[in-house]
Amino acid sequence: MKTTLLHHGSFTLRNVNITEFKGVSIDSRNIPEDHIFCALKGDHTDGHRFVAKALENGAVAALVNKNYATNAAKDESLIIVGDTYQGLIDMASLYAKELTMPILAITGSAGKTSTRRLISHILRKKMIVAETPKNFNNHIGLPLSILQMNGHEDIAVLEMGTSAIGEIRDLCKIVAPDHGMITSIAHAHIGGFGSIDNVQKAKFELLDAVKSEGTLFINNDDPRIANYPKDSRTRITYGLENPADIRLNIDNIDKNGCYTLSIDNLKIHLKSSGKGAALNAVAAYVFTMTMGMNALDIISAIESYEPSAGRGKMEIWNGITLIDDTYNANPFSVKNALDALRVMKSERNKLMVFGDMLEMGVEARSSHEAVGEIAADIGLSHLFCYGKDSQFTVSTAKTKGLGFAEHFETKKELAESLFSVIKPGDIILFKGSRGVAIEEIISLIKDM
Repeated sequence: MKTTLLHHGSFTLRNVNITEFKGVSIDSRNIPEDHIFCALKGDHTDGHRFVAKALENGAVAALVNKNYATNAAKDESLIIVGDTYQGLIDMASLYAKELTMPILAITGSAGKTSTRRLISHILRKKMIVAETPKNFNNHIGLPLSILQMNGHEDIAVLEMGTSAIGEIRDLCKIVAPDHGMITSIAHAHIGGFGSIDNVQKAKFELLDAVKSEGTLFINNDDPRIANYPKDSRTRITYGLENPADIRLNIDNIDKNGCYTLSIDNLKIHLKSSGKGAALNAVAAYVFTMTMGMNALDIISAIESYEPSAGRGKMEIWNGITLIDDTYNANPFSVKNALDALRVMKSERNKLMVFGDMLEMGVEARSSHEAVGEIAADIGLSHLFCYGKDSQFTVSTAKTKGLGFAEHFETKKELAESLFSVIKPGDIILFKGSRGVAIEEIISLIKDM
């Protein structure tokens, strides 16, 4: 039971009489039933200010530091530690040691969330699955993900993100994976890494941490992942193009850029567009097969899976195809999105709304210029850009001959210009980093 770990020497209990708890929350406004509130101190606020409100809203106890406990009301239910961030990690680490289900850890410069969701979607056909919620893939999100498990799941599928060397290594100290998968290695968060070689080192930390009896799932179509050193652990390679233990074939690409794949005379029709989505499907197929699932059940689940908002979701609005790929962006994922747009069949024009790729460091200008080159090369009719660095995208696209490439200071101005030119039969790709929130432009044009 989860209460047993609270009696570890790391924690001092005051007025804590719970028989068990179901998880930990860091949001004092919305406390799920039987959850502990963890008071974290951030750059802009201190969760200790909201302990009383969290307890009032139903928290069964609050994880607090010693300074808060000294002056706290005597009747508050408190779990007292030196530092609440470390206390959260300690709580998750202790609980992780009690878990008996196999754990798959996934990382990647692009595709990790979609692959994690697809794998979980397939496994749920036959198993009880614990999965990273939302994008809880960092030093706070991972402990929260672990502590929401009830211990009776058949498998856990956990996502691990990173923006610096050493972060994944530390995450894997909280929970050691039985299986490891890297979806891709590319120029993402390059500002924090400094070089693509350092991105590779950081991603390799996940495979390094996989247990000796565990399994490594290697994307052989990514040369950097394929270069991971062989050792005594089980290694299963997969891909679409290069020789691999399990390789699926590309049978067809439809007018929406969605792939049909095949293996052993079985066909898989995807609802997500682009080669990246196809590789995610291959990864999911290989992993779930390894877990003992039937090929027909896997294919049925893959074919029923639709991308969520912000992750390549397509919709028809007033006869216009809108592709919402706004959750995040880096050079690799933008190229994948444009490659998918390239093969799509349009009755009229193909347009792109592009927002800055953040955290690119010294590569900010060159990476945005490269997007302008691709945009001109694939034959877009219009390119609308927003953000500081996307001005370089516009200037490059114009130099390369793209007829309409414009940079806008506000989203409202961009949306008005976009709305004035679009007509039924057009396809519009919306792409940008999370911090730029390009999806707001979709809402703006729909309201016009």
